[in-house]
Amino acid sequence: MELITSHIDKIEDLLAKMDETIDASRAVPFSAKISIEKEALFSVIDDIRAIVYDMRKGLPSEINQARRVLHDKDAHIGDARTKAEMIIKAAENEARKMLNEHEITLNAKALAAELTTEAKQEVEDFKISAAGYVEGIFNDLDDLLRTTLDDHTRKAREVEDFYNNILAELYHNRLAVKIEE
Repeated sequence: MELITSHIDKIEDLLAKMDETIDASRAVPFSAKISIEKEALFSVIDDIRAIVYDMRKGLPSEINQARRVLHDKDAHIGDARTKAEMIIKAAENEARKMLNEHEITLNAKALAAELTTEAKQEVEDFKISAAGYVEGIFNDLDDLLRTTLDDHTRKAREVEDFYNNILAELYHNRLAVKIEE
């Protein structure tokens, strides 16, 4: 948490520096435009990008893993669809070849239907599997974030109790000094 606060403070400082650069820029005569030193502004933008990169590196690995899973899920579903289309096309091609005889045609249609059903079932099974896997990652991430929040809340209470104890002790010491006067 301190790292994020530190990064946010740095970004705020850089944004203030950017404001100063803009405020210090020269006005273009006879227009509402200004002339800004490009290198100074790009330097601040590069510094902000570096901080954002550091912040992304500091994210819990579960978030990065969840991003990869989401990315991979779409690729796997695309692969499954491609395979299903290939199976369907293969079945259709096979059916066309068998049109010469009635019995063979009936068999081909049955096979094509069976392959289509199997392909659709495989795609559906994969979608369900991928969704379950992603749900597990999200549950793990949810647990991590809740644990982290609970930990920060507990620490905040400890800090608040500490300061309340100091204030109470200060109050009692003040009363003791007034009584002795």
